[in-house]
Amino acid sequence: MRNWYFCWLVLIFGCQTNEADAPEMLTEEAQQIGATSVVMGAEIKEIGPVRPVQYGFLWDKQQDLSIVAAANKVVLGSASEARKFSIKLDNLKPTTTYYYRGFAANGDYTKIYYGNISTFTTLP
Repeated sequence: MRNWYFCWLVLIFGCQTNEADAPEMLTEEAQQIGATSVVMGAEIKEIGPVRPVQYGFLWDKQQDLSIVAAANKVVLGSASEARKFSIKLDNLKPTTTYYYRGFAANGDYTKIYYGNISTFTTLP
């Protein structure tokens, strides 16, 4: 009976995990907004079982920010653990509203995980 109880404890507590089912993304507020530049930030809060993930940003003047539809995409690297990342964009148009979001994807982009869509308007 004692061996069965031990096996049961190992099974119950050994199989529990706090790992997310998929990468969890958070797009942060734009910083250092200028007439032609901005700093965008995002965070991979949970990596989940998809390792490693490619991560980066999508941005456009339109709200449709999928990998396929966004006019601009930059991949910043790959990660196997939660992390924050950012990029400074230059050569933007003054007084223009842009939409952006962080993303993470598996190596062949068959699984893509998006952060929330955020927006900023460049200065005049």
